[in-house]
Amino acid sequence: MVVENDITIMQRCRELLLQEGHGVRMAESVEEALDIIQKQPGDVDIILLSLELPGWGGMSLINIIQKSRPEVLIVTMSTNCGEEAIEAIHAGAHDCIRKSFTKDRFWIKMNRAIDAFRLNRQVRILRRQRQATLREPCREENLLAILNSFADALVITDWKTDIVLFNENAASLFGLTEKKSIGRPVSEWIESDELFSFIMRAIESDSSLAPLMAGEEPVVKVQEKVLRVHVDPVKNGTGAVIGAVSLFHDVTKVSAMDKLRADFLSMVSHELKAPLSALLMQISVIHDGLAGDLTSKQTSLLGKAKEKTKGMITLVNDILDYRRIEEGKSIQKIESLDLTEILPRTVELMLLSAEEKGVNIEFEIEEDIPMFSGDSGGMQALFVNLISNAIKYTPNGGNVRVTLNKAGKDIEIKVADTGIGIPPEDIDRVFERFYRIKTEQTRRVTGSGLGLSIVKGILDAHNGSVRVESEVGKGTTFIVSLPVS
Repeated sequence: MVVENDITIMQRCRELLLQEGHGVRMAESVEEALDIIQKQPGDVDIILLSLELPGWGGMSLINIIQKSRPEVLIVTMSTNCGEEAIEAIHAGAHDCIRKSFTKDRFWIKMNRAIDAFRLNRQVRILRRQRQATLREPCREENLLAILNSFADALVITDWKTDIVLFNENAASLFGLTEKKSIGRPVSEWIESDELFSFIMRAIESDSSLAPLMAGEEPVVKVQEKVLRVHVDPVKNGTGAVIGAVSLFHDVTKVSAMDKLRADFLSMVSHELKAPLSALLMQISVIHDGLAGDLTSKQTSLLGKAKEKTKGMITLVNDILDYRRIEEGKSIQKIESLDLTEILPRTVELMLLSAEEKGVNIEFEIEEDIPMFSGDSGGMQALFVNLISNAIKYTPNGGNVRVTLNKAGKDIEIKVADTGIGIPPEDIDRVFERFYRIKTEQTRRVTGSGLGLSIVKGILDAHNGSVRVESEVGKGTTFIVSLPVS
């Protein structure tokens, strides 16, 4: 169903979908869309939803669908797929398509959505089937027909991780045969330590597996294939776990396209870095009066341009840093580090930003801090992001306190501010990439939304951890723990 009040865009979506043989329903408002869903619930599998509807916004429909029809997949449409689109994805939407789409771009997004819908539907079917006993031979023709009708590969293992059943797509993907594979360990045929870990966690009823599979299913690499995998435990009538069912969706082509897109983003960021730095230098020369006297109006305009250019440089640097983390290159060189030297040096670098904001910085270092094995650049980036974040969200006249001390077997760094604080419902999400808290107090705070994601990535690479303590209106404390050995 296409929900859009712009007739031109609605008709364009309709024509593209009809050309590929898809049935299409259309609605010009949220109210009309809800009426169709209520009267003919079986007619709608995927919704193309504009985020720019009058009256009830698109977000309201997302919330209603998530509660009443969670099996329906929603793809949003927006002029720029900006912050509202990101918010919609967090609320349950699958993706966002720009309204200026080309035919090829439209189908890249829609094919992903259709694949995701089919995968979710197959998982729901499997959950209804998984109560069957796995140790007995499964020879009913109807069950085999159902399994072989799946577009994705399916492998069922018993409690010892031996293969007991698979469909034709799994046979083709992994080279499985009934004669050689049935009764053999799955690890002999599918070489992936990560997948084996998921299966073992399913069999052992590890509570951490369900949230992992409830989100965007993890991706594993098997030889040259990139596969999105969903693993669930299989239980008998008494509730005892007797095996695991694994569903594989081949995303090799999509993964290659995502890598191409990420590489392009890195290339563009690299190309922008040098000219932006040169632009900032030239603006600074003029703004500081080195090229001649300025009027107060000119000084004000150049000051704003200078700050915007700084923000662009910060965004470019954050994108490059995050890309390095995604590629596993956040650690360039492991060496013995003296954090009692790196931290004060970093605080000194941040003093000018704090003075411009009217924020006071204090730091305290405990004696006899042990050496730490890590990457010097990574540690400095960690401190810069935490301290700059504290400065940005602390009002004029506030304080930022940085401490370094020994805590048991770990080194502990605390960055505490007297800023605006973080609402309890947002604390678990502050380390998500591009996530920014939306309040009246944060609207004027510039940033990429990548700083804390970079912090988390650096800590993961160093086997460290971070936790947050915050109270709205009183301030926030980030507590970093780094293992000594």
